[in-house]
Amino acid sequence: MGNILNFFESKSNKYFLATALLSLVFITFIFYVLLNINNEKKLISKLENSLVITKNLLEEEKRYALSLSILLAEDKELIKAYSNDERLKVFNIVNKKINTLKKLQNTLFEVQVHTKELNTYIRSWDFSIKDIPLSSFRQGLVKVKEDKKPLVSIELGKRLNIKAISPIIDNNNFIGSIEVIIGFEHIEKELKQKAYELCILLDDKYLNIATSLKNNQKLDGFTLVNQKETLHSHKFSLKELKDYGYFTNKELGFSYFTYYSLKKEKLGYFIISSKNSSKLQLNENYENIYTKQESKVFIQ
Repeated sequence: MGNILNFFESKSNKYFLATALLSLVFITFIFYVLLNINNEKKLISKLENSLVITKNLLEEEKRYALSLSILLAEDKELIKAYSNDERLKVFNIVNKKINTLKKLQNTLFEVQVHTKELNTYIRSWDFSIKDIPLSSFRQGLVKVKEDKKPLVSIELGKRLNIKAISPIIDNNNFIGSIEVIIGFEHIEKELKQKAYELCILLDDKYLNIATSLKNNQKLDGFTLVNQKETLHSHKFSLKELKDYGYFTNKELGFSYFTYYSLKKEKLGYFIISSKNSSKLQLNENYENIYTKQESKVFIQ
């Protein structure tokens, strides 16, 4: 016991202990800082990956819808029935092809055929609907008629979804168009398998067009497009968001990107969430840089 007391009474030993204690505190602090940096890098990497995965899935869905639209617009049996104004036959041909692809590829999509005046000719889900004027609010249809080129985009109608439109051409004349419509369910499912959750938000000012979404959940002037679960439980604000980026709260990490109309009007956000196990706080927001695209096929 005496030896221990003598050890602590020695000035050199006191200095050694103080130095050792300070070193331990310093090492612990450095370790904590490095651990936080490592956790931050992991979180940012995870959020950036979620952006890339979601955008890739979205592009895959667009290209798939576009390929179906082009195939239908070149289908001789369908075009012959359309040219002869056989609505019921067109309706049956379209639904037969939808059912075949559903069995072969387990895909869900709808088809709409339009007249050269851009009115509804047939809808695969309701034969009774026809002659509805669409040109006043369907930018994609107008563009396809003007350019005579296939187009795919996220477009507003009564609903918000992926719409791929191909012109029906006869002797170089536009005589109508065929549209393949795909929702976001497949993207949601793929993301969920990777432990991500997708929220698609639409600016409330477009609800006069997207009338089927009027009763969906609301947040900061936006409406939830793809599900009816309560958004407010996520506890985030949309007021600081730009074109893309990521942010966190104590429970979740979020990455996001903006989607636009064909006229470059901001429609809303795709927001992807995942667990924020490190509890780190991030808030990074960026603006897009646009490049002009020249192609025979337009992908927005």
